[in-house]
Amino acid sequence: MRTAVEVRTRSGDAVLLARLRALDGCGSVHSVFRGVVNLLLPDGELIALAARGRENAPRTLVVEIAHWGHSGVAAGRPVEFRAGGIALPDGAGGLWVDAREAEEWHPIVPSLAAFSPAELGTAARALDRLTRTYGQSGGMLGAAAAAAPMEIAVCAALDRGRAALVKAVRTSDTAGIRAAILALHGLGPGLTPAGDDFLTGIALLSALDGSGLDGYARTLRDVLATHSGRTTLLSTTTLHEALSGRVRAALVDVLNVLAAGRGQSERHLLDTVQNPVRRALAHGHTSGTDTLSGLATGLHLERELRGSL
Repeated sequence: MRTAVEVRTRSGDAVLLARLRALDGCGSVHSVFRGVVNLLLPDGELIALAARGRENAPRTLVVEIAHWGHSGVAAGRPVEFRAGGIALPDGAGGLWVDAREAEEWHPIVPSLAAFSPAELGTAARALDRLTRTYGQSGGMLGAAAAAAPMEIAVCAALDRGRAALVKAVRTSDTAGIRAAILALHGLGPGLTPAGDDFLTGIALLSALDGSGLDGYARTLRDVLATHSGRTTLLSTTTLHEALSGRVRAALVDVLNVLAAGRGQSERHLLDTVQNPVRRALAHGHTSGTDTLSGLATGLHLERELRGSL
């Protein structure tokens, strides 16, 4: 019997690393992609093993492997969690992911408390402009040119859901917020549907100190608790993490650059935040675009809510 190949973990979510140190049990491989393997913990929660060069993210370890294409890891196979590491066995010995010496990653997000309504508006306009300039159509930015009828219909529904949510949040209409969230939740194709990505962007803002979106956050939490099968496990996990202010590194960078640019002109802010925005937009097909669309919408709402106080 061959010995498992050891794979070192470069960095990982500090919360996950702490949990792995004491974890002992069996899970399984949820799904396998070239850049990421998703695993189920013994309690059914989802975590990810990302290939070298991928960004840090909640519930994620970045490991020393170029890609997962020829790793032998397959969906449905058992996984063993032992103190400080993860065994992914197969007939050839499998892999041992050693997380004991991994660098801890902490997603540190800024506060909104010091932003004036004008500064929130500047940040919202800059982010919206960059997202529309460099983002990918097919989701919150509308259907692509020559799109199929299904894409056109989904994008129209996404636009209606966004408009309904903005109206409901502006008027503190809890029933309307819930209806709009339900209209967007799970809407769109892929592992993280566009509607969920949009909700994630607003959820992230709602978790920041000084946010006025607590009504949205409460309603979204309730929807997630009462409609658990409405979307994918990955999307549900992402939404829960965003509600705690925990998102992938590129989004954390966007927030921190926007916060550092408080008081700058819109033109100056466009220059300083462009690179982090473009890194965030590169996530998935339309996922980065849809999440930043939610973030921009959330900033506009924060400005309006702040201005009404």
